[in-house]
Amino acid sequence: MGTVTYYNQPAIEGTKGSVPLAGNSRLYTVNKVLWPSDIESYLASQFIGKTLHICCGKSKLGDVRLDINEEDADIKCDAANMKDHVIDREYDTVLCDPPYNGKFQWNHDLLVELSRVASKRIIFQHWFLPSDKSGNYKKDHKFQLTSVCVWQPQTYFGRVQVISVFDRR
Repeated sequence: MGTVTYYNQPAIEGTKGSVPLAGNSRLYTVNKVLWPSDIESYLASQFIGKTLHICCGKSKLGDVRLDINEEDADIKCDAANMKDHVIDREYDTVLCDPPYNGKFQWNHDLLVELSRVASKRIIFQHWFLPSDKSGNYKKDHKFQLTSVCVWQPQTYFGRVQVISVFDRR
């Protein structure tokens, strides 16, 4: 499996490693794809139908790519408020690997938007599961957790990345 280091993560570099657990107000842009090729292949294997990649960054995964900062994105808007750009259930699959320093309310709004625009599947990568103890998607219980993939980038503390897949019931 490929590796990722903190050297490719501008918030870590910019703050000399002193990033608080609550996040960082420092604005930055990641200038490369941080997923190893085997993780990209896994993600692509989970796609059903027409796919929207939210917070796409430099990744080319998905039929349509959405990012507020990425020049090459097909849709440029805030992922936590896509109402003017994406209609309800427009995409079969929605993939999202959001920035890890998002504000608390922004994260909640983002999770609501993912369930609004997905008709069949939500694929979400972060270091937490957006589900309750029964596997229901936190913001829309019409989606049920169907699989979880955990992978470990090469980081100092051994933090893991969790890819959670939710399917509409």
